[in-house]
Amino acid sequence: MHSEKDKRPKGFSLIKLALFLLIILVISGVAVYSFLDINPFDVLSEGVEGIYDRIFTASTQQLKETVKDILDIDPNEKISCTAVSGDLAIAGISAVRIVDQEGMEKAYIPVSLKKPYVQSYEDTVVIADIEGRYFALLMNGKIAWEKNIDEDIVNAGISDTWVLLITKSKQSGYKRTIRAYSKDGQEISFRNVSNYYPFMAANYPGYSKACFVVNSIETSGLEANGLFEFLDLSMNQKASIKGSKEIFGNGFPMEKESLFVYSERSIMAVDSMYKTVWQHKMEGLAVTAANVISKKFPVVALLDTNVLSRERRNETIIRIYNNNGTEKHSFVLTGKVTGISVKDKTAAIIAGPEVFFINQDGNIMDQYTARSDVLGVYLAKDDTAYIVTYDLITRVKIKTDHKFLGLF
Repeated sequence: MHSEKDKRPKGFSLIKLALFLLIILVISGVAVYSFLDINPFDVLSEGVEGIYDRIFTASTQQLKETVKDILDIDPNEKISCTAVSGDLAIAGISAVRIVDQEGMEKAYIPVSLKKPYVQSYEDTVVIADIEGRYFALLMNGKIAWEKNIDEDIVNAGISDTWVLLITKSKQSGYKRTIRAYSKDGQEISFRNVSNYYPFMAANYPGYSKACFVVNSIETSGLEANGLFEFLDLSMNQKASIKGSKEIFGNGFPMEKESLFVYSERSIMAVDSMYKTVWQHKMEGLAVTAANVISKKFPVVALLDTNVLSRERRNETIIRIYNNNGTEKHSFVLTGKVTGISVKDKTAAIIAGPEVFFINQDGNIMDQYTARSDVLGVYLAKDDTAYIVTYDLITRVKIKTDHKFLGLF
């Protein structure tokens, strides 16, 4: 006859088994709901076999939808691309097309461009013919207005309020002209430049709506220096930053009305009063690309020139900073980084045929390898990217870790 003491372990083991099975069911339910978007309670109505069929179908469909080739490109044709409202605008010599994430054409605008160029801000796109004289504003897939001017276009930019042009000045004694147009196509202000060469103009609403930023090159003999200017809306200079035998790249607005600026060998942050908040000069490192994640964290690609000269190979340090200039995280990639694109919390780092998708903590969330070198990455959302090579445009769904268990 068994004692009461002998019976207890059996009952306790059954409880443990039941708890273990319950935990397995909960984890499976969360996984099914998080990653396949299937409510586990549907098993009550569809049965185990029905849910199995849905999981298999969802898994297969998810695999097919992760990477999708959406457009073939003529390798001999020059194109320019920009993401607009989740879609992609592609400018060629004879047309500007807008396609969605499935490759379906949403708009077709006939044009005649020598060197097509497009840039977007939210749902508006500026179209420009580089080295030509035509430019236009595209809104909701239609041309809002278009112009032909009397000077060749060098560059174009767009913000929520402004369309900006850099043109080659035809006036005697001047090199280039900076022009500002309102969103309805009226020229508001311009500035003729005689002693240096502006090549980019921008307005950053996240930094200052009442300021134009102009990037230029000063030349003297064989020496070239960068000039980063801040102009008011009447094109009067408010401040400038001069590079010492280095050219500036771009500026990116950050929180607290500051602007992150990088050059070939340094990075810095400038406040709304045009004063340098912090600055880092790079020794033995060349800045090849930069951007800002979440409007808080500058991410910089630093090519190790010592490794390049010593071992004849490329090694790039990816360094992420806090908005106060302190280092947050860094890691090393083999290869030369040629571009960094950002959308919200995701940064896409281009290195040859490789694209690495990272978050603000420097974690590589996903990776894509193209058949040839990647020319550009345009993020429609922080989990969707258009990847452009010389002959193909591919849409990629990015595995992000922004959500906890895919739920929050």
